Amino acid sequence: MASMLSAACVLLLLLTASPQKNSMAKYKAVEAYEVRPGILMFPTYTEDGQVCEIGLERHHYSPEIIRLDPNLSREDIDAIVDELAPTSERGPKSQNPLDDLMLVAGPGMTRFEQYENVTVRIESAVVAKSKKTTTVDQVAAVIIWKHRKCNDAAAAPSS
Repeated sequence: MASMLSAACVLLLLLTASPQKNSMAKYKAVEAYEVRPGILMFPTYTEDGQVCEIGLERHHYSPEIIRLDPNLSREDIDAIVDELAPTSERGPKSQNPLDDLMLVAGPGMTRFEQYENVTVRIESAVVAKSKKTTTVDQVAAVIIWKHRKCNDAAAAPSS
């Protein structure tokens, strides 16, 4: 009986010390939440635990489906921004036309929308369908709180 108990303990120890589980320790864990079906948010925090930045992107892989389309609809982006940084928190939109910048570099485009307390950055892919037709696919969005400093340790990769 004692040898059976010893064998069970050794087996349990071997199962819990699985090399696959231990090999994952070298990778940084990522915090993500599904805010809409197929859309993930990735928060970053200040040292005192406030959200200072939220990344939004389409979830490409799940056990059920692999999505090849990276596109986020502008309606989804606007609705999620309204939910995560409501008007009362982000403040009024800047009336200065120079604050809403659009940068185009190669096949990428970045648009900045400025509010009193928040910047919304929308990253897009500019795709030429033909000589006369070009589409712009919103690939990711970032909500950045202007008066909150992100914790550098949280953003830095762990070694």
